[in-house]
Amino acid sequence: MLKRILSIALCIMLVFSMAGCQSSNAPQENTDQNSSEKTFKVGINNFGLANFFARAGKAALEDELQKLGCEVLATVTGDVAARSTAIENMISQGCDAIIIEEGDINEVAPVLREAKEKGIIIGSMDAGNADFVDVYVSSDNTKLGTEAAEQMMAAIGGKGTIVEIVNDAGSMIRMRKDAMHAVVDKYPEAEVKYSFVYAWPDFYPDTKNKMESLLQANSNPGDIAAVYATFDGVGVAAADAIREAGLQDSIVVVGIDGDPEAYKEMRKADSPFIATLAQDPDTIARTCVQSVIDLLNGKTIPEQSIFIPGILITKDNIPAE
Repeated sequence: MLKRILSIALCIMLVFSMAGCQSSNAPQENTDQNSSEKTFKVGINNFGLANFFARAGKAALEDELQKLGCEVLATVTGDVAARSTAIENMISQGCDAIIIEEGDINEVAPVLREAKEKGIIIGSMDAGNADFVDVYVSSDNTKLGTEAAEQMMAAIGGKGTIVEIVNDAGSMIRMRKDAMHAVVDKYPEAEVKYSFVYAWPDFYPDTKNKMESLLQANSNPGDIAAVYATFDGVGVAAADAIREAGLQDSIVVVGIDGDPEAYKEMRKADSPFIATLAQDPDTIARTCVQSVIDLLNGKTIPEQSIFIPGILITKDNIPAE
């Protein structure tokens, strides 16, 4: 009798554990072929795949959705117009949810509002927040930007000329930039004197060329004290230019992401790259997916905005290769 009871209990548990990406709204009566469970279709859109965070995030989004039994429609676009078109296609193909990774979700507000009106769940993965977003999952980019800036200011003794490398097309980039300025403003002997915009997606050659030109105009040790890279990829490009100019002993670089390429750069004995704030794109992506699926299944999520902590990485605690 005990074995039979345990067997029945186990069967019940297995039934409830298979909810995942399948909706069980079928009626209890007249069960025929029209009352079968529905598989959710989820569209995801990346704003390019040029950086580590984007690639890792896309892979985790797809993997988690597939593990939950979803049908995945994955797209990659490099500008706002193409992103809008991709979202329109997701709507026309009957997606139950759409997840936007990176960039600025507000730039495609009209088409996402259209999706929202059709009952489509909207998820944002590090793409900013808006009133039409159902769940927003990201690092706390203000905190990351602040910690990176504090590391930079400590390294230069709170004084000197600073270069920022930015691109306001990304909502997370704007937050990191603003956080850095709030820190630097506390130091009267420090100044963000130079600022340039990196190209996307070809950020490396563009950043290196612009940094080389800036160093040629400021070639004396002390002319520039630090470079604030709003993501690691441009920090690596700047570090290469600084080393080639022979100024690695007088300029420091800080970044944000935890890109393996940044770690590789930081391991070099003569690297000016001293710190990065490592994000966790895998956890951010999977948390976003799980929240979206909970909403599709009619559940209530505890928070609309979810922040996954970052980790300070310096030359003292660089992860193993």
